[in-house]
Amino acid sequence: MALTPSDRRAGLILLAGLVLGLWGGAAQGAPAGTALRASYSAPVASMAPMWIAKELRLYEKYGVSSSVVFIGSGPTQTSAMLSGELDIGVVGGFAPVRAIVGGSRDLVIVGQSKKYMVGAIVGRPELKSPQDLKGKRLGIDRVGSNPDLYTIAALARFGMDPRRDVAYIQLGDIGQGLAALQAGSIDALTTTPPFDLFATRLGFRQIVDITAMRVPFAATVLLSTRSNLERKGDLLRRFMRAYAEAVRVFLTDPERTQQVVARYTKVQDRAVLEYTIKAEGQAMERTLDIDAKGVEFVLTQIRRDVPRAATMSPEEFLDRRLVRELRESGFLASLWP
Repeated sequence: MALTPSDRRAGLILLAGLVLGLWGGAAQGAPAGTALRASYSAPVASMAPMWIAKELRLYEKYGVSSSVVFIGSGPTQTSAMLSGELDIGVVGGFAPVRAIVGGSRDLVIVGQSKKYMVGAIVGRPELKSPQDLKGKRLGIDRVGSNPDLYTIAALARFGMDPRRDVAYIQLGDIGQGLAALQAGSIDALTTTPPFDLFATRLGFRQIVDITAMRVPFAATVLLSTRSNLERKGDLLRRFMRAYAEAVRVFLTDPERTQQVVARYTKVQDRAVLEYTIKAEGQAMERTLDIDAKGVEFVLTQIRRDVPRAATMSPEEFLDRRLVRELRESGFLASLWP
């Protein structure tokens, strides 16, 4: 069974960079002192609460006008935050943690909406267990990416080290993985929804269900700066209320969530949308609280190259005041009675 053009399009759009807007929009005409500049780093379902809050006008509900822009790179997003071009952003945790280790101490993680790894290792049907991967060619997009980190964490559970036990093949683009499997240039692939779904449709086997392992990871975090917390703390507090309500919509209203995700990713395949949203929902954190274990995992990987990371505690990267306010004010209890 060949991978259809619609499958390729669906997967690539869900996980590749796509510029969806420029600054302006929501901020234009906003009441003085209510505008925040927000961003997200990938058009993927895990970042849908940002879009849901915009589409349902939840930002305005809580007294903040938030422009939302796509910046398709974690390092670029952290740079924009440090330069003052952004007030808050949703991004994978690896880039900001590495930037903070490197000396960008104004950056700070203020919340988290995805707290576990979501993905799978898929491969040829005759590969039935993780041990069968030894000596085989395993595809990832690149070293240091989420699939690389997922592979390290997953295989460690079976006493394996991918840098020793498998032959890494860097594909450059996760969307190339299934084509490489079909061509026989790799034996297995570490991937994320919906590509694992596409793989099983094509007759490949799920070898490791990484999602089911519930590995703590700073997968999707809310990033700001300590300066912004001091200057715009009240607006950020309102933003977090809107975002928290959007998470509730994501987890409780699948029909509306599908509509929003379809609009922003341009994916119309209902089965793909349902599968991806369900998978991401398993890892979504309804309280927006930050799991220090996920930051610790990132630090462990950075220590390989930056010894200074070994001297730092996960708590140095976090500021919990906004998520603490959500809880102590009773707001979360009103969302989740």
